[in-house]
Amino acid sequence: MRWTPRSGLDTIEDVVWLPRLFDKGRRVEQLGGDRLTDGYCYGDNDFIDGKVLRFLHTDDVTVSSLLRGHSDAEAARIIVERSGRTPEECRQFSQQLKRSLNSFVFMEADEGRLQPGFKTIATRFFHNNVLMPIFYTKFRRDERKRG
Repeated sequence: MRWTPRSGLDTIEDVVWLPRLFDKGRRVEQLGGDRLTDGYCYGDNDFIDGKVLRFLHTDDVTVSSLLRGHSDAEAARIIVERSGRTPEECRQFSQQLKRSLNSFVFMEADEGRLQPGFKTIATRFFHNNVLMPIFYTKFRRDERKRG
């Protein structure tokens, strides 16, 4: 069975995607630091991770550091507190992100969280064979520049 992070729809401290970001961060640390692990991009250069990190005025290095010494709940509390974001701002950001990305339907389909059927199969195919190769190329390029 392949490893998958929590759903992008999960929240912590009213911030959607943050539990998934934490799962990916812990996995990267566990496997040695490559930010493209098990087919998942992690951090500043990932399209959605980057949106969440920028909203919270932080970066993947800070998140990874906090995850080493804290539970998810503690790390989330610290990150949100440092960001200066209010619970209402976090809820609004989360709603906006879910709307803009159609509630993460591509990832939900790819990871088996949607009802089986033709739509799910087609969505999964599009995600894995059209979208992700583009994102992987951009992610790798941006990671090289980070260097």
